[in-house]
Amino acid sequence: MELINGLLGFVVLTSPLWLFLILLPVSIWGAVKVARRFKRVSAWLVAGVSVFMIVFLVLFADEIVGRMYLNHLCATEAGTKVYKTVELPAEYWSEKGKPKFFNSRGVLVKSVLGEQFEWRRVNESYINWFIQIDKKKLILQDNKSKLNLGEKITFSRNYGWLNQLSSAPNVGESCREAWSKRYGQNSLFQKEDSEEISFLLKIFIPISSSI
Repeated sequence: MELINGLLGFVVLTSPLWLFLILLPVSIWGAVKVARRFKRVSAWLVAGVSVFMIVFLVLFADEIVGRMYLNHLCATEAGTKVYKTVELPAEYWSEKGKPKFFNSRGVLVKSVLGEQFEWRRVNESYINWFIQIDKKKLILQDNKSKLNLGEKITFSRNYGWLNQLSSAPNVGESCREAWSKRYGQNSLFQKEDSEEISFLLKIFIPISSSI
């Protein structure tokens, strides 16, 4: 019984792959059938390749376009924005001028800052037609003044329709996955930590720095 359940689970998880394996020989067969109607070799080749490409695009066009557009958004629109600075008195800074209110990774320490500042998540549908991409904002808010101090913007996309045929599909990928492939996991961690610290130090500044 466990063996049968395991096999059924494997079939469910790999159902998009099975569909591709079925449609691939069908598309090749169709390409050959159409190509044989032409006498010249060049026309035979063009017809065969055209039929195959049509089937290929039906299967993977949304996946290809989605990934390309996500990479474009991650490179051009993802990042941080600072709207307002907050002056913090001397007790929030060390003798060397280093902040006490976040750790080495740039994570805010609530025990130092208290409950005045918190992160708020906002998800928006960026495009939902041929492909589905969401815009995700992580907004740092001042609960006392009710003002947004800054925000971090990223994007995520759903995988193509072929993946959705599985009853247990992978949801999709975000800018973080795209950056991980580009920079490598370890380099990405270092990049994120550095950017997080730089972002917070543009918002929280010593009182003396404004004089």
